[in-house]
Amino acid sequence: MALLVVEALSRSFGGVHAVQDLSFEIDSGIVYSIIGPNGAGKTTVFNLVTGLYQPSSGRVTFNGSDVTGMVPHELARRGVSRTFQNLQICFNMSAAENVMVGAHLRLDQRLLGAMFRLPSVARRDAICRDEARELMQFVGVGKYVNAAADSMPYGALKRLEIARALAAQPKLLLLDEPAAGLNPTETREIDALIQKIAASGVTVVLVEHDMKLVMNISARILVLDYGRKLAEGTAQEVRANPEVIAAYLGGVAEAA
Repeated sequence: MALLVVEALSRSFGGVHAVQDLSFEIDSGIVYSIIGPNGAGKTTVFNLVTGLYQPSSGRVTFNGSDVTGMVPHELARRGVSRTFQNLQICFNMSAAENVMVGAHLRLDQRLLGAMFRLPSVARRDAICRDEARELMQFVGVGKYVNAAADSMPYGALKRLEIARALAAQPKLLLLDEPAAGLNPTETREIDALIQKIAASGVTVVLVEHDMKLVMNISARILVLDYGRKLAEGTAQEVRANPEVIAAYLGGVAEAA
């Protein structure tokens, strides 16, 4: 059974059809990429799947349950997590505290316990901090555990965001342009990290403009054209699709 099923999904903004009658399925444990030029509807799809936008029509099923129209925190509890194209870092917090924020739905949120700093709350916070350190090691930014977030380089902050998303212990992780603004070495590190995440059992949905990265790591690729599906298949199938080559990949497809 597919982990995520999108059926006839549409979203309009006034007279603009950002996503039109879009359907696709994503199996568990794979890297699934969504590609297309700016304005193709990629981030809108992410926002619909994660509850930031409500669909005009259509249905989203996650892990066998209809989650159409659910708000982000409800989806997070069910195992859906994401990062954003633009950094969403709390720069007045430490790196580890940023990661701990991602685990807040799993922590004791009772007001009295927090006010009086009950032993059970202190123990859970200590466990959460240890988990944050482990996740920072996992994504390759362990040396910044005790650093202030505003002292970290841009490439490390991109991976810190991924660690924070993983702190929610998701089944499905959506990454919106994780390689944007990175140099070639940092891009290779993100490539390896995404494969590492998928190997751990987390399904990854990727929006990314770096076609070499997409072709290298994706089990399946969805190509959007003005909010509609232009093509879907393996990297080899998409690479060989004349419409895709002409519209989106051009010479990159031949070089990849």
